[in-house]
Amino acid sequence: MPLYIPRENTGYLGGAVPTLVLVSTDPVEKLPVFQLDAGRPLPCDGWCILAGLTASVVDGPDDAGIFVDGMTSPEEAEERFAWLEAVDRAGGAVVLVVDSHSTVDDWAALAAGGKAQGGFVPAVQRTG
Repeated sequence: MPLYIPRENTGYLGGAVPTLVLVSTDPVEKLPVFQLDAGRPLPCDGWCILAGLTASVVDGPDDAGIFVDGMTSPEEAEERFAWLEAVDRAGGAVVLVVDSHSTVDDWAALAAGGKAQGGFVPAVQRTG
């Protein structure tokens, strides 16, 4: 069953590898525990992301998935376009599901904690 994440529980982080941070106390079915290999997030096999302005979908195996609210105002457009371009350049994004609104800039700590779920999720290529 897909999980719904409202905008207030969503964060979009830029950088070399864009990151989508989702806050949920409910675990996401079939999304792996967040782990690193040589400092890089492991891929989430069977998952893909369709990132958009007004909504994003992180689709998993079978019925697993996450529907994410997108922009709520036109003032967010420039920042969101930059994030979407970063997703296109990287070929995907790191998707992190955490249980609180704390900082997520230390991937090693998140992986060591064993509570975060996610990893690198390849993007669905948009056409047109």
